[in-house]
Amino acid sequence: MQENNKSQVTGILEPAAAKRLFLAVMITSFIGPFAGSGINVAVPSLAHDFGASANELSWVVFGFLLGSAMFILPMGKLADIWGRRRVYYAGLWLFAITFLAGAFSVSIEMLNGLRFVQGCIMSLIFGPGMALLISSHPPSERGRVIGYSAASTYSGLSLGPVVCGFLCELMGWRSIFVVTGAVVLVSIWLMSGIRHEWYGDRGAGIDVRGSLCYMAAAPLLLWGLSESAHGERGLWLLAAGLCGMALFVWLELRVQHPCLDIRLFKGNVVFSLSNLAAMLHYSATFALSFLISLYLQVIMGFPASSAGGIILLQPVVMALLSPKAGALSDRIQPGKVASVGMAITAAGLLGMSFLTKVTPLWLVGGLLMWIGLGFALFSSPNNNAIMGSVAPKYYGTASSFLAAMRLF
Repeated sequence: MQENNKSQVTGILEPAAAKRLFLAVMITSFIGPFAGSGINVAVPSLAHDFGASANELSWVVFGFLLGSAMFILPMGKLADIWGRRRVYYAGLWLFAITFLAGAFSVSIEMLNGLRFVQGCIMSLIFGPGMALLISSHPPSERGRVIGYSAASTYSGLSLGPVVCGFLCELMGWRSIFVVTGAVVLVSIWLMSGIRHEWYGDRGAGIDVRGSLCYMAAAPLLLWGLSESAHGERGLWLLAAGLCGMALFVWLELRVQHPCLDIRLFKGNVVFSLSNLAAMLHYSATFALSFLISLYLQVIMGFPASSAGGIILLQPVVMALLSPKAGALSDRIQPGKVASVGMAITAAGLLGMSFLTKVTPLWLVGGLLMWIGLGFALFSSPNNNAIMGSVAPKYYGTASSFLAAMRLF
């Protein structure tokens, strides 16, 4: 491992090692969303086996997201300090172990606890993964590799419910955790042959106060937002979360090695607005599959299997076109490509607002594919714009902040 600062930050690998790293990150980018979306189909089986209430079952999903959101920024900075490959590799091992342990859960409380821990561990992977891809490839290929990572993510989201549904039916819900853990072992094997390390802020101190403040404020903010329409408690939680975030920013401006360097936002319009666009775009589209599922089954009268097949049109288009869109953003200013993608998505969502019980099915499918096109043109180029707007030493922090925007 070379020790000069430049190699620590970027460090282009030999072709064979670069391929191993690329495949390892692609597998992990696939299996995380695969397990996250696939576990939803196991909820009825969990309710039957554990006699769990709807509230307890909701934490199977929410606990994972909450753990990820709480730890994503601190772990991104930790990767820059301790080494992105080292933190990512440790995350893979912990991810595999906790998923395999999930198969032996004896109560819903144990499973929910493991799901929260799995979310915390995924923060070791979410941030460093993109930073590793970009650090190990030349800038001319940045959009392309980001596009393939996005395609893997969307493939996992789309195939998760289908494959996990079969696993749950044939071998029970525990098989989902076994298969997920086993697949991650392949990524671990691929990463084991890579010895090069990448740093962003090697030897820096850990911002304990800032990290703890963020980890407290993030769940308060999210909980408050979800409860704000149901009474005063939600508003108080929301206010506490906002105050916590304000304190977090105040603390970050006063330490030498902050968890989130606020200087990234000063004068960097591309970084600031592209992250804001990411949060707005994901917020606008997050509920789409849920709403369309209800529309197709309740309004249109389709069975669940048929509705699922129609909804798959969107992520399939996203997975197929994301690498092309990412490569396009290497040749054309990525912000322009992302803007076109967001406009296409907005037009598709507007079209969705006019759906009725007599809307032709081909039009529903066409709108889903149209939104998939917009999503592909937005996501990878926008990520490329964000990562291209910061110095290599900030790759870990920038990719973690982007992941936080998606989670929020």
